[in-house]
Amino acid sequence: MPAKHRGERAKTAVFLTGAGGQQQIAAGGSLVFRITVTGKSAHGANRNQGVSAVEKFFPIFQDLLDWEAERNRTLSHPLYDDFENKFPISVGLVRAGTWASTVPEVLVAEGRLGFLPGETIEEMQAQAEARVRAVADDDDWLREHPPVVEWFGGQFGSCEISPDEPIAQTVAAAHGLVTGTAAGMKGITAGLDMRLLVNIGGIPTATYGAGHTDHVHCADEWIDIDDLLIAVETIAVTAIEWCGLAGLS
Repeated sequence: MPAKHRGERAKTAVFLTGAGGQQQIAAGGSLVFRITVTGKSAHGANRNQGVSAVEKFFPIFQDLLDWEAERNRTLSHPLYDDFENKFPISVGLVRAGTWASTVPEVLVAEGRLGFLPGETIEEMQAQAEARVRAVADDDDWLREHPPVVEWFGGQFGSCEISPDEPIAQTVAAAHGLVTGTAAGMKGITAGLDMRLLVNIGGIPTATYGAGHTDHVHCADEWIDIDDLLIAVETIAVTAIEWCGLAGLS
């Protein structure tokens, strides 16, 4: 950004991302983590002389899934309670060992931890580290060789705006004008860049766009052209109404 524009603030914003014909007024937090588990190498034929880092990771992974289930049972948010999983924890990459016939002495797992609006990056990192530490404290080997938890890459805070915000009402009305049906207001379990505008810029920000998160970041990613045209028209109507240009001829 040119220096002359730094520090400028907008009265409002619309963040464009697929919302499936809905408007997203809240975004969950998303933290990328790395867990390194240390074992002891040995020949596979004498595996009991070693300590498999893979086997030592299993209870950590299971505890993360148990934590995910506990949070889904016990925590509530009106924009998220209809989600099957409000707090998705996903391990997307696991690397271990150097050879098929050697007990693996190191395992590195990387994944993503989700959380709700109202929860902070710092408290979620602390809770996750405490879960891993508790598993390690219950294991003789891990107690002496504690797993290392690191936070890297995307560390997305959660964010939320009120459904009564003028921009949220304007987008909803524009969608209704274009389609004849009301646009629902929902949350999303993914982290969104709207958090930067809301949390840092103090700018009320709605999220609306074509497509659906069910169809992205996967094989055969796609978007419906009719949805795209509806989104374009809705954003145009939103801009006209917000800027007070509707009466111009």
